[in-house]
Amino acid sequence: MSADFSGLRELRLREPMGERTVSLPCRFGSRSGDDVIVPGQHGGTTLLLHVLDGQLGITAVGSGAVLNGEALPEAEFVELRPGDVVAFGDARLIFDDLSSGPTLELRHFVGNETVMPAAVASVRDLVESVADERVAIASLVLPDSSQPKSGAPRAAPWQGGNRPMLAAAVLLLVAFAVFAFQLSRLETVSVTVRPAEAELSGSGFGWRSASTLLLLPGERRIRAELEGYEPAERTIEVRADQPLSLDLQLVPKPGVLEIDTAGVAARVFIDGADVGAAPGAVEVPGGTRTLAIRAARHLDYIQTLEVEGRGIRQLISVRLQPSWGALEVSATTPGATLSIEGMPTVNLPSKIDLPAGLHRLRVSADGAREWQSAVLLKAGELQRIGPIELGAPDARLRVTSTPSGAQITVAGVFRGRTPATVELPAGSEHDVAVSLQGYRNADRRVFAAAGQDLALAVALQPIPVSVTVQGEPAGAEVLIGVTVKGKTPLTFELPARPHTLELRKDGMQPERIEVDLSSALARTVDYKLLPLGRARDWEPPPVALRAQSGTLLRLIPGGSFTMGSERREQGRRSNEFPRKLTLQRPFYLGTREVTNGEFRRFKAAHASGFVGKRTLDLDAQPVSKVSWNDAVEYCNWLSVQDGLPPAYQKKDGRWALIDPVNTGYRLPTEAEWEFVSRHAGANARTQRYEWGDALPPPAGVGNLAGAEAKDEMPRVLDGWQDDYQVVAPPGKFRANGFGIFDMTGNVSEWVHDAYVSFEANAGGTDPLGPAAGGARRVIKGSNWRTVSFADLRAAWREGADEGSEIIGFRVARYAE
Repeated sequence: MSADFSGLRELRLREPMGERTVSLPCRFGSRSGDDVIVPGQHGGTTLLLHVLDGQLGITAVGSGAVLNGEALPEAEFVELRPGDVVAFGDARLIFDDLSSGPTLELRHFVGNETVMPAAVASVRDLVESVADERVAIASLVLPDSSQPKSGAPRAAPWQGGNRPMLAAAVLLLVAFAVFAFQLSRLETVSVTVRPAEAELSGSGFGWRSASTLLLLPGERRIRAELEGYEPAERTIEVRADQPLSLDLQLVPKPGVLEIDTAGVAARVFIDGADVGAAPGAVEVPGGTRTLAIRAARHLDYIQTLEVEGRGIRQLISVRLQPSWGALEVSATTPGATLSIEGMPTVNLPSKIDLPAGLHRLRVSADGAREWQSAVLLKAGELQRIGPIELGAPDARLRVTSTPSGAQITVAGVFRGRTPATVELPAGSEHDVAVSLQGYRNADRRVFAAAGQDLALAVALQPIPVSVTVQGEPAGAEVLIGVTVKGKTPLTFELPARPHTLELRKDGMQPERIEVDLSSALARTVDYKLLPLGRARDWEPPPVALRAQSGTLLRLIPGGSFTMGSERREQGRRSNEFPRKLTLQRPFYLGTREVTNGEFRRFKAAHASGFVGKRTLDLDAQPVSKVSWNDAVEYCNWLSVQDGLPPAYQKKDGRWALIDPVNTGYRLPTEAEWEFVSRHAGANARTQRYEWGDALPPPAGVGNLAGAEAKDEMPRVLDGWQDDYQVVAPPGKFRANGFGIFDMTGNVSEWVHDAYVSFEANAGGTDPLGPAAGGARRVIKGSNWRTVSFADLRAAWREGADEGSEIIGFRVARYAE
């Protein structure tokens, strides 16, 4: 049991200059003002020897000291025991607790001596700071008239001639006594301040070393300051023998955005809130902000920017784009007036400001034929119309294009397809647009004179889209209409519109494939030609098909593999028993998980809910919080939508697959799900994870609980980060070799099988799971909350009897 040093106020110190008594607390260091000067200590570190809770020990202010061969932690009290050795600079401190009391020996490894602190130069300041006392220190310099004559005997210090010096010496001794007394009363206050470079100060007598303040007992005010931050201040009560810890967080000052709008008066919005006027300066808190600037008759300016904060000024120069244009109309007919929908009639000539866009104009006068036209007004432009001659005949415009069949619009109004002749009101310019899917628009401005015949011929430029055609057998000839493009595998360009591809090869039945390139995205077309002699009404299952809901499914040809995991596999669970099986019947599997939007077509009231303040209920997110029964009923509904027989029927109040299993939509079996997730290619060994056998997972493999979710979850997956704190829209991460997305991460998925931890007769061909089981059903695959590498294995399985925010599903069906 440690000795109690609660009443200890001093101890003996043996050093090269001899033995002396030092008061506690006692400071060892290299700075002026330290009680004991230690040679070789140049880093600013100080050791404080003091008593805390009845224990004698040391607190290191700074780094570099070593106790019994181990580094002393900074600003942490460490108890001293007999025989302890502290290495500090070029010296060693050896502590012993003798019968005569605790003793500290200071051994030097260099030739200098330990000296007492020389504080005479600062005695006046120290004394004046203690308890508001004021001690006058007499001058040590005598006036000339009082100096002793040369050769005269020197008076003793206590004799009348030297009384001022004696008074000064006495006052100096008193000051040292007061100073030593106050040192003995100092208490430790450990302060953590953020940012660390902030200046720290405390009221009253004391001093600071690194992150530690030594202060006299009583009420003290601690203040931290740093340029660019609001000061932080706390008032604390310092008590004897009670070290304190204090945490001060400085708040950055807002930044200043100086916004220049080239003189346009506008309002400034930050993250949707109105913060001031522009041009001018506004204060904005630091961080990523959305800046919006709004002005009358101008388009909104929106920008995401990083505000530095801390009072830093940032110049933002903005040139606002007008959202209005000007229309100038004149007519040769006296008394003509102009009417524009929604506006009062005006006399011509006239100049009018209008919002950009399509406007219908009507010019009329008494006794004259009315003139009507549509005008497409552009922002920031002045458009002149006229002079209009009322009653003048229209102009005729003949429009042709290569290729033909293009759409003709005048001022945004459809007027026919090329080749065609359109009539234009005389006396003004008209915007004519010629457009054809897969080609770039051609825009022309034409002035129509009364009775004039005009011609406009346009050669449309195609928007090229890359198309790759591949399949079996290779060497098939590809035709677009009567044009031969080459033999497969083949990559070429076509205009961005629908096309019909024809593939031919000797001895094979030709195949026609419709390809829609309207999105202007590169496409790959797969084919499989059938040998001649097959029945014309027989077709092999297509490599992909799309359900009425929009879900794309890909054909899985099947194969043989070992399901589950071996005993020595790291992370293996007892319910992953290995069994060999064969998937003989080809089946389709949805490339993506069913989304909220798709599921709500079946059950409109469904809601996947929220996690904290983050929604799981967007149409593009995978559906969750659905039970196994919900998923089965959706499959039956989807079968009816696609004209397929329902795959499930109710028996004894429970859903079961119809026997034999038909081609209706259903949930994939556990064997089908695991085969697709683990398959590495023909004749390849079954892999442990979807991406292979090695950890860590490669970037982009799936949506898991990574660093992006550290504020939402107590644990995250080491070394992982993706862009989604909760579920991601399906298909945002790369597909596997079958073209299937999100079998790793996003949501775990219901499969058809009833859940049992072990099934003795498992395996075989096209297994459908246990013949009997409880309400629990198997779920497969990791999810957005997964934090364990072991749960990323394709063999991982679990049972559940109700839906949750981490469980969704995808659909499957047999091909034939």
